[in-house]
Amino acid sequence: MPLAASGHCSKTETHMADRAADILGLGVATIDDLLTVACFPKANMKQPLLSLIRQCGGLTGSALVAASRLGAKCSYLITLGDGELSSFTRNRLTAEGINLLEDGFQTGAEPFHSLIIVDHSTGDRSIIWRNDRTLPPRIGAAELRLAAEAGCLFVDHVFAADIVGMAETARRAGRPVVGDFERDTPRSAELMDLTDHLILPLEHARRVLGKPSVPPEEAVSDLAARPGRSLACVTDSERGSWFALGKNPGEVSHQPCFSAGEVVDSTGCGDVFHGAYAAGLVLGWSPAERIRRASAAAALKTLKPGAQAGAPTLAELKTFLVDSAERF
Repeated sequence: MPLAASGHCSKTETHMADRAADILGLGVATIDDLLTVACFPKANMKQPLLSLIRQCGGLTGSALVAASRLGAKCSYLITLGDGELSSFTRNRLTAEGINLLEDGFQTGAEPFHSLIIVDHSTGDRSIIWRNDRTLPPRIGAAELRLAAEAGCLFVDHVFAADIVGMAETARRAGRPVVGDFERDTPRSAELMDLTDHLILPLEHARRVLGKPSVPPEEAVSDLAARPGRSLACVTDSERGSWFALGKNPGEVSHQPCFSAGEVVDSTGCGDVFHGAYAAGLVLGWSPAERIRRASAAAALKTLKPGAQAGAPTLAELKTFLVDSAERF
């Protein structure tokens, strides 16, 4: 049975009078319940819970939080309901200055809900999630106009089949599309082809290319050479990231990983990297500066638990780079 609308009026048309967003996000937001333990549990193991924290997360949700803290004006096309999880998401994202464009509350709809087990000794995590009440954003003529007017469109793989038209509209209007893809979903390959600023973890880049052992330098060069691509980047955790411009895909640059201190939690590092990159794109940073500052932002995120708490402000990012003997 489809989830019924509650009768609230559309908010999208209300916000059409606002200045176009620097970044318009379409993708998943989550509620993350972080359970920190001394070590990952084994079968039949019992151990005390060190802490339990509820935060917002998700690929697009966390990326927009990261971008907003760095000074980008962000809007988010999202479908939420009227329950506790939706209210928590709505309150936290609006508190971060993100303009939520909701086409009315959808009764019974919920964001993704994730239980994240964090290993206190290493900062590594394991994620268990459910999405049986999660709905994609509603796309109509007003939303397509927003895509044509935004500074850039930010997408992820979760609702790929529902948002391909938004990416097509943005590209026709000359707007950049930044994408975060971690796995294959219906029409995600098509959406990826429309993404001209593509940042992939190395393992997924290898799956996309069908080359399970390709080195990152070759992978990013292949991805940057795809038609319409402005920049491709491949990330590989502590090994850093590699990037190349579409106009010169054979010239690959490497950005080493930053260390901000003892890792508390690695949840959301990739999302913060993507959000900081998107912010840099609309704020006018050079390609190399986008990657470098995104790398630094991701490192700072590891100092706090959860996907969003550690995303730095612009002042915090500047201070970190100066303290690291780097220029901003």
